[in-house]
Amino acid sequence: MAGKKKGERDVKQREFIRLALKEDRSFIRTLSGEVFSIFGDYSEIIPRWFVNPDVITVIYVKHRHPVGFAMLYVLSGEILAIAVLPKYQRRGIGSALLNHIECLAYQLGLRRLLLHTATGNTVAHLFFQKAGFTVIGTQENYYPKGQPALIISKGM
Repeated sequence: MAGKKKGERDVKQREFIRLALKEDRSFIRTLSGEVFSIFGDYSEIIPRWFVNPDVITVIYVKHRHPVGFAMLYVLSGEILAIAVLPKYQRRGIGSALLNHIECLAYQLGLRRLLLHTATGNTVAHLFFQKAGFTVIGTQENYYPKGQPALIISKGM
């Protein structure tokens, strides 16, 4: 630890990404309801994904509390969800989660990622476009409330 300023180690340990634990289920369900409710009721869908052995869920932790999560379906390379508590959005947490998922996917041998985003979700379009994703199609009635989605993809 020579050469480090007092408290520098503590700062680095305050924010990290880890695999989700069973104890995170309530956080994931609550956050999903908060950020995805405009698309439909995800209170049962996302918890089902969470317990699926073919889905990897990671949690972004800040000051010992979860503030975001991301889910990857490893069989298809589909990013099922990325969500960040509203008060922590636009602080790089979504980007960190996406980068982490991309690294995991690459380590698993996946060479393409896929995801769906609502056609009216301009913020998400710009976020994923900046990350190198491109639109490859659309899907009508994709969301529980019937909204259409863009299908976007990125080669790795």
